[in-house]
Amino acid sequence: MSVLAPGLLVASPPPGDPNFDRSVVLLAAHGPEGAFGWIINGRELMTLPELLARSQVSEAPPDLSCSVRLGGPVSPEQVWLVYRSEEKFADHEGQFDVGGGITATASRKVLETIASGTVPRSLIALVGYAGWAPGQLENEIRSGSWLPIDCIPELVFETEPEQAWTAAYGRVGTTPIAFTARTVGSA
Repeated sequence: MSVLAPGLLVASPPPGDPNFDRSVVLLAAHGPEGAFGWIINGRELMTLPELLARSQVSEAPPDLSCSVRLGGPVSPEQVWLVYRSEEKFADHEGQFDVGGGITATASRKVLETIASGTVPRSLIALVGYAGWAPGQLENEIRSGSWLPIDCIPELVFETEPEQAWTAAYGRVGTTPIAFTARTVGSA
């Protein structure tokens, strides 16, 4: 089995699962136990100050302008923070290197540090994650549900979420229509 993480998974049209329509997933782990990652262009759910208030972390600085997006259908109550590794918090446990210069954490201490005003410029806040049982992701790739591509930090951090799906296809020199299995005009 080839290891797909770190990497990106780009949903093929039409989606087999409505949770992943036009999604780009940052795949953090992949192995014999299954796979795990986050939808980086999931729908916006709330602002980071709203999340901090709901999580009873603290009152957030009013100028904290970051949206919180759906990271996947699994454990939607869990908060994940993704940012460039160069912005990693010193002396905070629970941060892990995804690869490609990307760090992630579910640490409440990191969330509290962000609430106090130390915010990574590249911060992506997510709730929930995407997970696959052993062999499930490989089967979905074989059936054409996903296009695995290399981890491209610029796509993760510098592309507007609404443009990420199309941009991901563009980065590999193709378009979503190239992966549509429907044959038009056949009798």
